[in-house]
Amino acid sequence: MNRSVLIAAIILAAIVGYFGIRSIMRGSISSDHSVAQAATSDEIPEALVVEVSSQLHTVRIAVKGRTAPDKAVTLKSGTSGTVVSTPVREGTFVKKGTLLCGLDVEARSARLKEAEAARDAAKVDYEAAMALVAKGLTPANREAATKASLDAAEAAVNSARVELGRTQIRAPFDGVFERRMAEAGDYLSPGGACGLLVDLDPVIIAAEVTEAQAGLLSNGMSSEAVLADGRKFPASLRFVARTANEQTRTFPIEAELTTADALVAAGITSSLTIPAGEVQATLVRPSLLTLSDSGELGVRHVTDGNIVTFAPVTVIDETPQGVWVAGLPPRTTLIAMGQDYLSDGVKIKPVPAEGASK
Repeated sequence: MNRSVLIAAIILAAIVGYFGIRSIMRGSISSDHSVAQAATSDEIPEALVVEVSSQLHTVRIAVKGRTAPDKAVTLKSGTSGTVVSTPVREGTFVKKGTLLCGLDVEARSARLKEAEAARDAAKVDYEAAMALVAKGLTPANREAATKASLDAAEAAVNSARVELGRTQIRAPFDGVFERRMAEAGDYLSPGGACGLLVDLDPVIIAAEVTEAQAGLLSNGMSSEAVLADGRKFPASLRFVARTANEQTRTFPIEAELTTADALVAAGITSSLTIPAGEVQATLVRPSLLTLSDSGELGVRHVTDGNIVTFAPVTVIDETPQGVWVAGLPPRTTLIAMGQDYLSDGVKIKPVPAEGASK
């Protein structure tokens, strides 16, 4: 064997030996990695948890509404006629009985005088009949007939006075003559509008609440109103509807404001906060809330044996500090992170998360 062949054989043997050793080492490493993975897969996963406790919490119902007058009436004519007088300017405060619109009275005044004259004549006839009956000069039924005529004439006078009174449209209560709807020269038919009278003492807030909220409210509850301009006033519930709005399924409520001497206009956007009693509830961070497979709102917590379980909850209040929920035990260990990736029934190793409840 010459020298060249010997060198080639040595090189070939070295190459075969190199790849053989690498193949053996690779198999050993792969085997060790599989063993390591198997060992890792058997370990219990860790999860951050936080301890929370329930306590008595005052439920506060917050709703949006608008200020409104205590009363608002569109004053309408009870008869027909031409408007001849509108003595009150819009925006003026008026007392009960103030004339707001006056209709022409000429024909009605004449009818009243005619009725009064007929009544006076009937009265004379009745008195004469009484005298004759007393002397036995006329039948007794003559007195009854003249008395009936007198009563009819008196009724005609009263009817004429009522008709004449309808020509004067007056304020039925103290308030502000907000808007005039008829001017001098306008002809009003029965039911024609003279103007709008509103009573802003007191001012109220009208709002609507949900079905669940309505069940917690009752007349007389104290509350606080905040107007759009930032002013705050104490308020008291005076009306809670027990029949829902058919379109919105909400319940109208009214709260009466205590404004002292402050001027509050109607139609201002306002918010109303009503303390509605105390319930046992738990404060949690909004990020801890999750949904079940069926779409139910709740949290995932750890039970005995460190098993993950879903618990449905009901949100009863939202504050800057967090969400108050009902439906949890007095003390609960919640999953503080990754609750959406843990299934019910999984066993975990709980790791306390400092500050997770804050």
